[in-house]
Amino acid sequence: MEKNGNNRKLRVCVATCNRADYSKLAPIMFGIKMEPEFFELDVVVLGSHLIDDYGNTYRMIEQDDFDINTRLHTIVRGEDEAAMVESVGLALVKLPDVLNRLKPDIMIVHGDRFDALALATSAALMNIRILHIEGGEVSGTIDDSIRHAITKLAHYHVCCTRSAEQHLISMCEDHDRILLAGCPSYDKLLSAKNKDYMSIIRMWLGDDVKSKDYIVALQHPVTTDIKHSIKMFELTLDALISFNKRTLVLFPNIDAGSKEMVRVMRKKGIEHHPNFRAVKHVPFDQFIQLVAHAGCMIGNSSCGVREVGAFGTPVINLGTRQIGRETGENVLHVRDADTQDKILQALHLQFGKQYPCSKIYGDGNAVPRILKFLKSIDLQEPLQKKFCFPPVKENISQDIDHILETLSALAVDLGGTNLRVAIVSMKGEIVKKYTQFNPKTYEERINLILQMCVEAAAEAVKLNCRILGVEDLLLVEGMSVPKDEAVSAVHLIQAAKLGNVKAQSILRTAGTALGLGVVNILHTINPSLVILSGVLASHYIHIVKDVIRQQALSSVQDVDVVVSDLVDPALLGAASMVLDYTTRRIC
Repeated sequence: MEKNGNNRKLRVCVATCNRADYSKLAPIMFGIKMEPEFFELDVVVLGSHLIDDYGNTYRMIEQDDFDINTRLHTIVRGEDEAAMVESVGLALVKLPDVLNRLKPDIMIVHGDRFDALALATSAALMNIRILHIEGGEVSGTIDDSIRHAITKLAHYHVCCTRSAEQHLISMCEDHDRILLAGCPSYDKLLSAKNKDYMSIIRMWLGDDVKSKDYIVALQHPVTTDIKHSIKMFELTLDALISFNKRTLVLFPNIDAGSKEMVRVMRKKGIEHHPNFRAVKHVPFDQFIQLVAHAGCMIGNSSCGVREVGAFGTPVINLGTRQIGRETGENVLHVRDADTQDKILQALHLQFGKQYPCSKIYGDGNAVPRILKFLKSIDLQEPLQKKFCFPPVKENISQDIDHILETLSALAVDLGGTNLRVAIVSMKGEIVKKYTQFNPKTYEERINLILQMCVEAAAEAVKLNCRILGVEDLLLVEGMSVPKDEAVSAVHLIQAAKLGNVKAQSILRTAGTALGLGVVNILHTINPSLVILSGVLASHYIHIVKDVIRQQALSSVQDVDVVVSDLVDPALLGAASMVLDYTTRRIC
């Protein structure tokens, strides 16, 4: 083996679902078959390959001398959205047994069809490495979503254009697992030389048809807008009838809406019209010659915007199904194909022209690159794929320790002498404190409090503190505001110590009221500890204890009552109320 270090042949499973993907997979299959010393090939056939209405195209695989290991009937007929979903489900039911039996090292999946999504999903869930062909491309329907979904499931990627490669990298796929190889079908397209192409043209279109004097039409339903795509197909057929050139019409694929499109063909008598030849399938080798020598190709198939460019054949791309594809100058887009006249004008503009050959999608050497890439796969590498996300600026606010440190509250202390506002952290630390003398009037106090809160909130942003709230109980109902300067607690204490009976009475009355309040709390929630704080706490503690002893139930009379030794108990208490409530709500 080559540099992968594997000590046995690589067992490769190629699963093909329809005539279109086989045209891309067949060159790879031939290459694998030509190197039996490196590879073992298993071929699984499913999807529309096995349906008579779509040409029983599995036969061309047999004609190419490939042994079909497994045939899986996975299509639920109905040709509508539900049938597509059911077909994916049926494939998912049947594939595990096949994959368990084959035990491939790697599965090759092509493109963006719903069948391919079932293949990739099954392989990924069964820990089978996936090589995806034609990832990173952009079109204009549900195929885009399916293609990108398969990309995320796949371990290795073979893309056809530089833009597709960049898309894969942008999708965070590992650059080391992306191969820019070109489209495998171009290996055959660019080497296709058949001097007897006229016999192929006559076989499919009639003896009287000349090269460059006929049209190839291939149009599929758009699953995201079925009604409009059927109408567009009807307009296309009307335009082709009016254009009056011999036309080879291929039946649409099995997507939702195809049954209605076939009805349109039959309603207009296309199968019996002298200018039309309607067919279910043309072998790829012959199809190459037919589009290479056509006067024009019309429709919305990816073949028109991809493969036909290799010959410079004029193409009319209708609608939005291929709107995002890279195209050569041979493609004329009619994105809003809403009238017969518009399509007819496009036919007049394009028919019979010859454009330079385009190699956007390949240079004819894709298969050798793909085989070399397969040989380099190291089966000893971890199966779990890694995504290469772009660097992102670290967001430390998502760290729990940082969040707990910076969650903060604005605390307000309505003191008799001073008003104080502080930013208090979750840990109970006062980050910053603001103090102002208490104004004489109520209006001045409220304005000053609001001003201090605004200043503190602005400063909190600079300090990287998230303010969760303010204690909003700024007023106590029934509170009287003296017009003159209020007596401070310090003055009251000093007077009581000097024997002022009135001051002592005020302290005793206030202490008793506080004690009764504490008793009510004891009876309601039965705390194990009562903490008094503030400058008056040491003067109230004995009165409060006496009230508890006299008024409280015996079951709570032994509660401990202590004085807080915190520096700013009011601010910390106010902050704790905010932080306790908000963190219980958001954490």
